[in-house]
Amino acid sequence: MSSRKLKYNILIIAVFGLVPAITCQFINYKPVSRDIHISNFRYGKDPSVIRCHRGDTLNLTFSTEDTGHSFFLEEFDIDAKISPSRDFVEVFKTSDPTREPYRTQRLTFIAKHSGIRNFFVSKSIYRCHVWCGPMHAFESGKLIIMPNTLLMFSLGCVAGILFLWIISFFRGRVNYDDDNKNGYKDLLGNDSVIRKILVSRWAQIILTIIAMMMIYIVILTSLFGTKMSGRNLGVLLMWAVWLFLLVAVLTPWFGRLWCTICPLPFFGDLIQRRSFFNPSPGKTNGNNNRFYGLSIKWPAILRNNWIKLFFFLILATFSTTMVADPKVSGLVVILLILVPTIMAVFWELRAFCRYVCPVSVFLGPFSRMSPVALRNKSQDVCDKCNARYCEKGNNKGWACPYGLNVGELKENTDCGLCFECLRSCTYNNITLFRRPLASENGARDYCDAWGIIVVFTLAIVYSILYQGHWPVVRDFVNILDKKNWDLFGIYIVILWTLSLAIMPGVLFLMSFLSVRFSGIETSIKKVFLNLTGSLMPVGLMLWIAFVIPMLFANVTFIIQSVSDPFGWGWDFFGTANIPWHQLVPGLIPWMQSGLVITGLYLSLRNLRRSWNEEKLTSRQLFFITVPSAVFITATSVLMIFFFTN
Repeated sequence: MSSRKLKYNILIIAVFGLVPAITCQFINYKPVSRDIHISNFRYGKDPSVIRCHRGDTLNLTFSTEDTGHSFFLEEFDIDAKISPSRDFVEVFKTSDPTREPYRTQRLTFIAKHSGIRNFFVSKSIYRCHVWCGPMHAFESGKLIIMPNTLLMFSLGCVAGILFLWIISFFRGRVNYDDDNKNGYKDLLGNDSVIRKILVSRWAQIILTIIAMMMIYIVILTSLFGTKMSGRNLGVLLMWAVWLFLLVAVLTPWFGRLWCTICPLPFFGDLIQRRSFFNPSPGKTNGNNNRFYGLSIKWPAILRNNWIKLFFFLILATFSTTMVADPKVSGLVVILLILVPTIMAVFWELRAFCRYVCPVSVFLGPFSRMSPVALRNKSQDVCDKCNARYCEKGNNKGWACPYGLNVGELKENTDCGLCFECLRSCTYNNITLFRRPLASENGARDYCDAWGIIVVFTLAIVYSILYQGHWPVVRDFVNILDKKNWDLFGIYIVILWTLSLAIMPGVLFLMSFLSVRFSGIETSIKKVFLNLTGSLMPVGLMLWIAFVIPMLFANVTFIIQSVSDPFGWGWDFFGTANIPWHQLVPGLIPWMQSGLVITGLYLSLRNLRRSWNEEKLTSRQLFFITVPSAVFITATSVLMIFFFTN
């Protein structure tokens, strides 16, 4: 799609969004005074949702059912401390908590923002700022001020996207084929500075060592630091900083760039290669390098994603425990270093990365959305190359740790961007390309499809679990202090059944309906794989929408913990006791909604493009994609409601 056409589409979508957003401003309600009692408990608040109209006066009273809590509402400069031994609350200013608080039995404020924010900020999150247990970080509720400008704007944008999608069937279809490298631009050239940096290995090794040092810090602070996860540097670095960078920056923009510097296979590579730089001469298992260790080939029957998907689901099941208990996080990181190191002694190349690594379940499919792709420059050159140095290695580069031949590489899923092929290709026929965002369509097989479905489902489940206002939901995963093992068992059954059976079943139903409605002769499997691949853009955007508040709400705690990494009372940089401030809390719902809208647009576009190679009439193309489009749109609308309302 041309830049001009994209801008034109964005303008149309924005107009569709502005109409209801502006209209709802004229729906006026007379402000009233409302008395609301908020009961606080581990780990939630009742009511967990306060809905009011712009200008209403809210009179809040508080109580606690167990320990101390607080009502932290930064957008209104309120932090009310609640104690079980007092019938009043102490109200601090979030902008300056050093100021003397005032005591009151009833906290009163007007639900109205100042200036232009009054028309745009409709959703605010009230949190607890008194540590009350391992699940403390998830204790929150939401204040919704009507009219909800963001919700109306978002729903209008959805209508605009559907309008553009429907009229696209009345236009001539443009063939879009990733193999033809349409819109691809060479980022390296033949002798550029970037190419020299990548070939030299120095930058990669330095960054890997830095990543290894960060892992070391994570392990130490997780195991020996404070048990308060919100102040534990290891937990914050791993689940706020690293997860945000992985999901929101590295994967969508650079594909599997994390694999380039990932420290997990570091010691395993060193055992096998016995060198950071120079490939060892000799042959092992058909490769043109000498590898140490047993170099056993991985069983052919296990060369798929099912094993790593299984481990990914196990880690996902216990994610709450890892986030809430620093020691568990530290032990998991140690395990993730030991396993690939031990495997390198027995199996060839990076068997862990290729067949076991749970992180690659996310990285593999969603790296296909990246505008960066490693490919060959000329397929003819690869076809004439019998040496296959990119795969087998030579005296300049190691054999591809992922067992890939660049001449056969058509997508980003399996390539870990180790850049060994850049070094070993004697024809200088390999480079990095820049291409349009979300270029790749479809899924290769059922194994890939199930991986995409699981990750897509978890984005929704995690958002509800961690950012939803329902405390009863979090009781199902609280095995730390409440010991809800019976509820946790139910949660496991629901999570695994939803991910592996229910969601795939719904998609199979949509695929079946597509075949019936369109009347074309095609297999349900083909429709299913195309639909699954079309979920990737909206799935990736849902993950980014999920991780944004995890970082933005914890920025202050990260700065505090860097100054006092173990929670032992240190203050290296003078920031250990700075007051808590969230990063642009009023903008977070706008970001989340914008991401879902972007994902919907790209998913519907890719759904239509996935059938470009078929000679279908506009009517057939429309009816074979309608059921899938309904599912993608319905899911997006539900998540827009969740993030904005």
